[in-house]
Amino acid sequence: MSSSSKRSASKPPPVHKLEKYSAKDVEADWYQWWQRRGLFKPKPNMEQFSMLLPPPNVTGVLHIGHALTLSIQDSIARWNRMHGRSVNWVPGTDHAGISTQSVVERMLMRKTNLTRHEVGREYFIEKVWEWKNEHGPKIMMQTRNIGASVDWDQEYFTMDDKHSQVVRDAFIQLFDDGMVYRDTKMVNWSCALQSVISDIEAIVDPPAKGPQKLRVETTRPETMLGDVALAVNSKDPRYKRLHGKQVYHPLLKKNIPIVCDDELVDPEFGTGVVKITPAHDENDYACAQRLNLPVVPIFSLDGTVINAPHFADFIGMTRWETRNKIIKMLKLTEDYKGTRNAKASVINRCSRSGDIIEPMLKPQWYVRCGEMAKRADEMVQNGEISLIPNRQRVIWQNWLSQINDWCVSRQLWWGHRIPLYRVTWADKSREEVWVAAKSEQHAREKALQSLTASDSTVQADNSEISSITQDEDVLDTWFSSGLLPLTVFKSNSAAAAGKPLSTILETGQDILFFWVARMAMLCTYFAKVPPFSTVLLHPMVRDAQGRKMSKSLGNIIDPMDVINGASFGKLMVNLQRGNLSNKELDRSKVELRKLYPTGFQQFGADALRLTLILYTQQTQQINMSLDNIKASYHFCNKLWNTFRFVQMHASERGVQAGDSWSDGIAERLSVFDKALLSRLHHMLAVYQRAMETYRLAVAAEAVRDFVQKDMCDRYIEICKLALFGKQDATGQDPIVCIEVLLRTLEIALRALHPFMPFLTEELWQQQQKLHKSGCDMSIMEKVWEQPGLCGIIKHNPQAEAENKASFLNNAGETDPAVIEKIQAELASIRRVTLSEGYLKKAPEAVKQADK
Repeated sequence: MSSSSKRSASKPPPVHKLEKYSAKDVEADWYQWWQRRGLFKPKPNMEQFSMLLPPPNVTGVLHIGHALTLSIQDSIARWNRMHGRSVNWVPGTDHAGISTQSVVERMLMRKTNLTRHEVGREYFIEKVWEWKNEHGPKIMMQTRNIGASVDWDQEYFTMDDKHSQVVRDAFIQLFDDGMVYRDTKMVNWSCALQSVISDIEAIVDPPAKGPQKLRVETTRPETMLGDVALAVNSKDPRYKRLHGKQVYHPLLKKNIPIVCDDELVDPEFGTGVVKITPAHDENDYACAQRLNLPVVPIFSLDGTVINAPHFADFIGMTRWETRNKIIKMLKLTEDYKGTRNAKASVINRCSRSGDIIEPMLKPQWYVRCGEMAKRADEMVQNGEISLIPNRQRVIWQNWLSQINDWCVSRQLWWGHRIPLYRVTWADKSREEVWVAAKSEQHAREKALQSLTASDSTVQADNSEISSITQDEDVLDTWFSSGLLPLTVFKSNSAAAAGKPLSTILETGQDILFFWVARMAMLCTYFAKVPPFSTVLLHPMVRDAQGRKMSKSLGNIIDPMDVINGASFGKLMVNLQRGNLSNKELDRSKVELRKLYPTGFQQFGADALRLTLILYTQQTQQINMSLDNIKASYHFCNKLWNTFRFVQMHASERGVQAGDSWSDGIAERLSVFDKALLSRLHHMLAVYQRAMETYRLAVAAEAVRDFVQKDMCDRYIEICKLALFGKQDATGQDPIVCIEVLLRTLEIALRALHPFMPFLTEELWQQQQKLHKSGCDMSIMEKVWEQPGLCGIIKHNPQAEAENKASFLNNAGETDPAVIEKIQAELASIRRVTLSEGYLKKAPEAVKQADK
């Protein structure tokens, strides 16, 4: 370490001199101090704990779901550091192929009125990198503001050189192992994105009205142009006489066959007759394969009718224009029979663009998933990977047992270009080949090697090759992110020892199959060990009404607006910066005014984090409400005022907060002191068990309730009598009261630190400064002693060994007579203090604490 680095690391803690709690001031400097001390970096020669931060998309800024992930993971990271472990928490961002390309395309059109095809691939990629460089720092700043203690020196980007090489080499190995193949199958085509999307990126959307009814019912009359047959069930008596016959198609004006397909047609559904359009329906395509029917494509990749003579009246029309025209034509010929309120069918939409999916036959690259999926399922079922919550095991097994081969090619420009080269030969009689290679030269060498291997009489030189062309497509973004543990953790000692690459993966349950399952499949295939030993899944964040958060609904909560505060005007400006249509923008403005008419108060990161952690008890979804954030802010304020109250009385009486209890204090404890310490013992036991099993909400609630109810609402209220000269009323020694409060508060701050890092560091450092002339460590570095009660009974080991009750007398909680006495004293506290008028004479800090 350089001398300047040493000076920077040795700077004293940035303790603030504030009368009132201010989240903005308290949270201003601590992150930089933690970083200067190197607290976020992994340490050698210690038990290792490693964790990957799910990479947010580089498309913009973090949303409340990212804040939830950061809050959970940072709590886990800090708790492990406090238990003497070396934490390796690695951050990064994802290039997000579809999302980023879409955003930059819209920006380009808005600024230049040009499409990406008009500017060309090279120029467009330059613009995407500019976008990334502009927004990447914003994400880093937000992550710091939330307090995430990640190791920035290891930050990755999924398109950086290191990860790109891992992605390329992995794909080449899969291809050479026979795990990648090219095939023409029915795919989900997004006309808006001009790309294939995966099955799990197609969302089901019920129509607003029932499907159209013709002589043959259909929900998509626009596909009638591609009808090649009508199908019935062979057992349906209504159509027995029609088997093998022809039927006149009123739109195509020609006969098409009537075929039997019992697998496709349910006689009880609709009319029992199904039109077959193989080019644009997966089930119809399967029927055509079984019965050897022709396939007639209708739509081009942009969703318009293709240029073909038999579609002369429709060429160039969109799907919607085609639909409307066909209905009008059928009405003119009186072949249109109206609509009926049938059982609603479903429509597949692209989860990225909202566009309706068009099933199409296209050649694509596929990864064989059968064996990899089987291994991924085995790891969960035999306990090599633990899923939390445990109910996800069944869902995991069901999905992996029914998995299809993975279509990994995307018709995009932004992403990892597929390292496959199409090689044609000078000898036209030879069949062209595809070669997976690192470069064109490497592809040339591999192609010639394959040629000589198949025909030893051929002289392998460049004259044998006619052309080499790299595939234009890029890889699915999830293929890239599925390999991240290999980039980040494969070189660690755990992998070398045959252990999982990392300790835990924490992420949202909505990407269990998008990302988690694919990491399990890919990383295990290459590293031969699981990518993680535990998967912790958190619920989805929704608004207070349970609706999914979206810009179009105007219910998005930006975590930075919650932390820093935002007026309604600022929220409106942020909304207008989005890429909403005018109609969506108008609707969003109305919703925004209804939900947040006065904007957001400045709550700070600690209040937001605590709220999000407490919310994780809602295991299915989180219905986010500002009222709960406000309650957490009030708790932060209460903790601040309680600390000020305790420190004021400690200073007045000269009581120091040492690392151990004063001599002889056990004999001077009152029943109230014993009761508080007993509650502390119980809270710590609950807290420790909950943190060890990743039930963070249970742990946070246990500490919060102890501070609010046991310490503040009960114990301090009783102590006020002794502290203000009425110790005869409770039999308490005021010096003992202060020492109990100091020790209890110190432990509570340490227990709260994983959830509320800024405020707890501030108050803990203030306490160290007041009683120990400063401290050269962070609260995060003070090891959480185990087992027992975090060292609070070090002064009397014999009593601890024989019977904890001799010090922490549980009768103080359970004896009915004691409880009755406590309740009576609590009821009389207000009467006594008010009659004495002590509030009028008390310092301002005492008044604030009482409030």
